[in-house]
Amino acid sequence: LLMLFTACFPKIENGEIIKDFHNSRRTAMFVANHNSWMDIPFLGHTIGWKNYKFVAKKELEKVPILGKAIKVANNVLVDRSDRRSQLLTLKQGIKWLENGVNLCTFPEGTRSRSNRLMPFKNGAFKMAHKAGAPVIPMSICSAADIMPSYWMFPFRPAYGVCKVVVHEPIESTGKTEEELAQAVREAIISGLPDDQKPLP
Repeated sequence: LLMLFTACFPKIENGEIIKDFHNSRRTAMFVANHNSWMDIPFLGHTIGWKNYKFVAKKELEKVPILGKAIKVANNVLVDRSDRRSQLLTLKQGIKWLENGVNLCTFPEGTRSRSNRLMPFKNGAFKMAHKAGAPVIPMSICSAADIMPSYWMFPFRPAYGVCKVVVHEPIESTGKTEEELAQAVREAIISGLPDDQKPLP
């Protein structure tokens, strides 16, 4: 609804990759970079009306409207200060993937205030690796140009400004968790503009 009311629809590059993947009847972990609240609807819009859950930090329950939506949709929430919560989240995520439900997350763990890609946390890759599911990387470009990390509402239309670049699925089988994470990170970086790439 936020995208509809604000005309904030991004251009999608390589969208056929997702269509072909959905037709394969497999499930995946969809991951993207994160520097704006618009990344959430952009990611959902790109995946399409398919069965998926977000893996998100529990603190988002406190965000007006978004927190309620996250809870009602039975998304996967993790309390990063609680080791038991982390283990339960891992098991829940693996179960969703094995039961035909796609998962989506931002492996940086929070929005980047500098706009540049930050280091990844390993939870998403651990889930995908243990479930034997592929990871589909996506590069979200220029979302902060329409809604910066410190802003609560987009202030300009997205089309012609923002785009989501979809990359080929990366299989988790035959790789370590570290190798999987690195391959995904390299794919995301390859689709980002220079001002969003991490500094050397």
